[in-house]
Order: sequence, then C-alpha cells, then structure tokens
Amino acid sequence: MYLDPQDGKEPMFKAAVRLLHNHGESLDPLQVLERLSSDMPLQLASETILRMLRARLHHHRQGQIVHNLSRALHTDARLARLEERSRHVQINDESLCDSCHARLGTKLFAMYPDDTIVCYKCFRRQGESTSVTGRDFKRDTLVKPGWLVTR
Repeated sequence: MYLDPQDGKEPMFKAAVRLLHNHGESLDPLQVLERLSSDMPLQLASETILRMLRARLHHHRQGQIVHNLSRALHTDARLARLEERSRHVQINDESLCDSCHARLGTKLFAMYPDDTIVCYKCFRRQGESTSVTGRDFKRDTLVKPGWLVTR
C-alpha cells in the first residue's frame, strides 16, 4: 500500500522503510527486495534490509549450533552405551552374590551399572532397576563423565 498507492498518490517510501524496520525480521529479505518499487531509492531501505539479512543469518547459525550440540549429545550417549555394553566381569568359583552372598560359580548372574553383581534369583527379587545398594537406576540415572559431562 505504501509503495503502490491508489488514486494517483505519491509512494510513501519512508513509511514503507519504517514498517520494514519495525516488522522486517519476520519477513523474507528476498521477497521484500522483489516487492520493492523500482522507483524507490535503495539507500533508504539498505540499512533495514541489511539488518534483516543479518537476523536471518544469525537465526540460521543458531539453528546449526543447536543441531550440532544435539548430534554431540547423541554421539556421547552412544559412546557411553557402547562402553557399558563392552564392560567385562570375571566370575570364578569363589565369586559371591552381593545380595545373598551365595557362590555364583556357574549360576546365572546380573551386573548393575554401579558394578554390583547378584545371582539371578536376587536380580528377579530386587528388579531390574534397583541395585543391592538401594540405588534406583530408573529414577536417578548413573552418569559417567564423558567429553560433554564432567564431574
């Protein structure tokens, strides 16, 4: 309306630039450039359009930062899971259950994230998420230091 008024009125370039200045960050800078009148002096709107482009670039780069941080957290979680799955424990004839103190020998056993070892009977009795020490791994997770998490 400001750039192409009806009834033979003159275009109101300064009012159009003021409108862009106040609401321009939500608009696409390329569409704004396409819709500008060819009669409009570009230096009137250049500062506002430059600000719009900078805001768009800033928003894009913030999105890239968030995306890459998310990828880094995902990679850290996968690494922690791989380390947990590759842990080894050596059980011999003298190894004892940390709960009932029965010899493990060739029995089935379970190992909790806090490295407590229990026979399968105690594991079934206590549940998958609660260790002999009383720690509930579903409620308070065990976070081991990684490159993103430090203690």
